[in-house]
Amino acid sequence: MKKGKAENLGILSTIRGINVPRFVVLRPGMSEGEQGKIIRGFLKTCHGNTVAVRSSADQEDSSGASFAGMYTTKLWVQATEQAIQVATQEVRHSGTQKKEVVAHYAKQRGLELSESIVSVIVQKMIEADMSGVIFSHDLAKADGYYTVSVSSGVGETIVGGAANGRLIRIARGVKPESMKDAWLQKLIVAMKAIEQRFRSPSLDVEFAVQNNTLYILQCRPITTVQAEMDKVSEKLSLNRIKSVNASVASRFCGDVLGDMIDINPVELLGIIPTSLDISIFKYLFADKIVEQVRQDMGYNPLHIGVLRVVEGKPYVSMRAAAFSFRPRGISDKIYERMVRVYRNVLVNNSALQSRVEFDVFAMGCGEKLERVMQEAHFNDGEKSIVREAFLCIGEVFSRVSTAQVENFDKFATDYEQRTAVMNDASLSDILEHVARGTEMFARVARLAFYWKSRFEELHPREDLNVLMSGHIRSVNEQLQSDLVACRNGTIAREEVIRRYGHLRPGQFSVFGESYADDPNAYLFAQMERAEVARSQRQAHAFEGATEFRHIVTFMEARERMKFLFSQSFHLFATKLKRQLAQRGISECDASRVSWEELWTCLNDSTPLSTSQVEHGSPVLLPDVIIPGLTNLEVITFSEAMPSYITSSIVKARVCVLERLGVKADVRGALVLLPNADPGYDFLFHSGAVGIITKVGGPASHMCIRSIELQMPACIGCGESVYQKLAAANSAVLDCGTRQIIVLN
Repeated sequence: MKKGKAENLGILSTIRGINVPRFVVLRPGMSEGEQGKIIRGFLKTCHGNTVAVRSSADQEDSSGASFAGMYTTKLWVQATEQAIQVATQEVRHSGTQKKEVVAHYAKQRGLELSESIVSVIVQKMIEADMSGVIFSHDLAKADGYYTVSVSSGVGETIVGGAANGRLIRIARGVKPESMKDAWLQKLIVAMKAIEQRFRSPSLDVEFAVQNNTLYILQCRPITTVQAEMDKVSEKLSLNRIKSVNASVASRFCGDVLGDMIDINPVELLGIIPTSLDISIFKYLFADKIVEQVRQDMGYNPLHIGVLRVVEGKPYVSMRAAAFSFRPRGISDKIYERMVRVYRNVLVNNSALQSRVEFDVFAMGCGEKLERVMQEAHFNDGEKSIVREAFLCIGEVFSRVSTAQVENFDKFATDYEQRTAVMNDASLSDILEHVARGTEMFARVARLAFYWKSRFEELHPREDLNVLMSGHIRSVNEQLQSDLVACRNGTIAREEVIRRYGHLRPGQFSVFGESYADDPNAYLFAQMERAEVARSQRQAHAFEGATEFRHIVTFMEARERMKFLFSQSFHLFATKLKRQLAQRGISECDASRVSWEELWTCLNDSTPLSTSQVEHGSPVLLPDVIIPGLTNLEVITFSEAMPSYITSSIVKARVCVLERLGVKADVRGALVLLPNADPGYDFLFHSGAVGIITKVGGPASHMCIRSIELQMPACIGCGESVYQKLAAANSAVLDCGTRQIIVLN
């Protein structure tokens, strides 16, 4: 497929059932009079007040290069000859204005630039109800799924990188009539016809929907990766997806599975954890410890473990998590009705999965509990039983909290001392020691979250984050102090590494990086900027309140225990790596098995069996699965997902460019942008080592360019991550594990 945009539009117009808005092409070399004649003829038959004027350069949208976003597109141009002539000149000269950018791009793609003037397409403007882009497959790899990015209104906000769009993944081979949305059915039917006509399973197609009519606006090849997926492979992939669908529905019916419900396996392990990491996470948290800790605090869990694994991806069971917060004295039958209320909330708003503890579950007597009981249709007797049970939980937490305040410091000190003398212990004993630390971590974290929830119920109008300012002392504060001391020569660099080298920048993968693996990046890169500073302490009327004092106490304890169990976990990981090297077992092979299998191999000197059945492309899984309702053939993500480009790890200073036209030294920097506007494409040849944008999806020109030029990038990181990065001096962009870590 070597044709350009105009030729592709012509071919699209010949496909039966495909609606292409009327257009004309203004070729290079035409006189103003010739152009005027064509425009006037077009306007006689094009009914509408506005038109779109876009480029069609010689090699634009060819199989060799996309030239995405390098030429201007003019929308809502007044449908007059003069306005179209002016817009045409702007489009033609837009490439000249970006001459340096275009030249760098062409060189990177191994192309010779043509000096010919750009052709221009004048096309009827579609005032779309919704619009977007559909790709034959993921831009980074052939994965057996169509990718659709769609938003309301005109789609230039998506390709221009000003919005993320809603992301939908559709398994290739799925029958269009099985989809609920009529517009999506039409889109897939059209896409299949277009792929057949162009004889390519690797296309990028822009579309718009107006008054239930689907329009195809343009088509181009995906230049980032070429894919072949025959009908047999499509059928096998679809059958596997159906099998997973059926398995999920039968195994977890009535439940909700989420990435970040309760103990957050994604936060600790990432979205693609290994079998080894999952099994260790279960041992340290999810199988017994979490529920046992909560039972000790007056809850009555089911003791079924809170983790569920679907196709190698860990989820937390909403039902198991909810029951782990059931106060003693409430029967299974009564509490099941409360759980159904919680489930309905998550079904209606799956984005709340990361807020269930504060926004969904009832944690004490109060307005939320009354609302849940009302929605569960409890009678007066049942309400009385439930209220009494929650009142008892409050009493238990008061007693447990008092005891924990008295005992925590001794436990933490003993634990740290024990870690320091465990170098010669077995891996099994060290892991058991780690589990003692994670048990205490789970205990003080539960206390902190309980009192936080309690405070917010009692004082719903207060901003607790503001009230806590300056009250909690963190590990990072001490680290900053030690870096200042190191800079002044009073502490050696080796001592800083000894104290903080066990910390990890992101997830607790066994083979993940620690600060000790790259101390210059993780510790000393920020030493010159380190300051001994404490956040301003907020004085307020709640400082003496029991709830507030417990929040401060147990949040500090939580951070201390995380620091301490990280030490013992680092000891375990370091010793495991050493023993694997001695046995000649690769980390890759070790990652494919459970801890129990690996320990048997290391302990008994038996061969490590890593044989796995190959299933072809993996089944895509959303962040939330609602068994019986979620269809894995068509997945609509609750929020636009960030697009990570390459598998590189970049550690660098952060350079913020809040708007176009701002001049800054981006050499060697991770550049932070508010959106994926193609106007920022000068970054690709300005020495930047990575790009992060707040908004922008897989259909944006910047995303396509990043993939083509293999620039490490995260397109569409989201508001919260963006704000943290904007205040940071340096960060890690880990595209392989799909995470961004603020270093300071």
